[in-house]
Amino acid sequence: MRIAVDIDDTLNIVDRVGRAGAYIAARKLPFKLKDPYSNMFVNVYDWTLDDVLEFVHAGGIAAFTDAAARKGAKEALASWRAAGHEIVILTSRLKEWFVNPERVSRDWLEKRRIPYDALVAEVTDKAGYCAEHKIDILIDDNADTCAAAQAAGVYAVLAVGRHNLLRAHEVAFGGANWRQIAEQTERVLRILAIERLSSRADGTSPFYAAAVPKGDLAAGVAACEARAAAFGKPCRFRLTAADVALDGLLEKAGYPVVKTCAAYALDKIPAFSRGGNIRTESEPSAEWLKNYFALERAAGYRDESLRFTAARGERLFASATEGDRVVGVGFSVREGEDVGLYCLRVHPDFRRKGVGSALCGRLLNEAKRAGAKRAYLLVRAANLPALELCRSLGFTRLYDYWYREKI
Repeated sequence: MRIAVDIDDTLNIVDRVGRAGAYIAARKLPFKLKDPYSNMFVNVYDWTLDDVLEFVHAGGIAAFTDAAARKGAKEALASWRAAGHEIVILTSRLKEWFVNPERVSRDWLEKRRIPYDALVAEVTDKAGYCAEHKIDILIDDNADTCAAAQAAGVYAVLAVGRHNLLRAHEVAFGGANWRQIAEQTERVLRILAIERLSSRADGTSPFYAAAVPKGDLAAGVAACEARAAAFGKPCRFRLTAADVALDGLLEKAGYPVVKTCAAYALDKIPAFSRGGNIRTESEPSAEWLKNYFALERAAGYRDESLRFTAARGERLFASATEGDRVVGVGFSVREGEDVGLYCLRVHPDFRRKGVGSALCGRLLNEAKRAGAKRAYLLVRAANLPALELCRSLGFTRLYDYWYREKI
């Protein structure tokens, strides 16, 4: 995935008060301290933009070029690159201040050995840039920039400081230091991965939040509605807490929440003990399908679609038997090191008897044998037995998601 990272007050610590204060004191200038926590020089003291530019050209630029890197930033970027993610340094530094902002930024990054893949300077509309260049996550200290990114369909992580603390609630994810920023970014990366994997794996409608083109969300929703109409299906959107702007837009457009669910994750698949009588098949046989739909109806569901049979990835279909009777079914989809568990159905008479655990254990063992390291499981928020099963298997709740659909 592509992660864009700001420099000033995100990767570094700019000492505006100290640098400007020393300059003012040395020249015995009349300026007074106005806002010591501002992330803009023009607001720190009661001076004009011309006064600030004079300070910058008199050597004040060193406040940026000599700025220390924030603790943990280099390590976080290095770990993301090692995991295969692309790091784009995105800065709004302009020629008016920095003369050659790209070179100055590159020098600062390289002197501090901060790893990255690309550097782009003079970007005044970061949200627009991220949407246009398919950036998945933007990390920035500017609350307006992060809010605009969210409105454009880009996930944002706010580098929280005293200058933006009162607006931190406007951004879905954020952290006050790089340990927290890294944790939140890792969480977003996992959410994005599971959303993309599950949207492919269960073969459901393509009208996920991820299906809405970044940038113009209203136009994206209209395109999805047209596509749904062409298929003769209702337009349904699946959203997470990161889809703040799209969620608000859909609510205003008359899309109520029709279902709420939770995603559970297992970061390391253990070896599960064998239990129950489980048989597996790589393709859903007619018998498996018959049993699935019978259990679906017995559980009170009415989903008669066959969408999961078109799931992409390495699939495995499992059935749990008691004597000659099939009492539970489920299937898994493995893509690389990730495996998702889907359509777990256990007959009501056999719940809480280890059938669900046996099904999941067998599917996870087989996936681990094939190379999977991580697992996820999606459940309805009201399905208490399934939630208990998730926790008993070692899964932890990662995020909630919900569906909006016009009724």
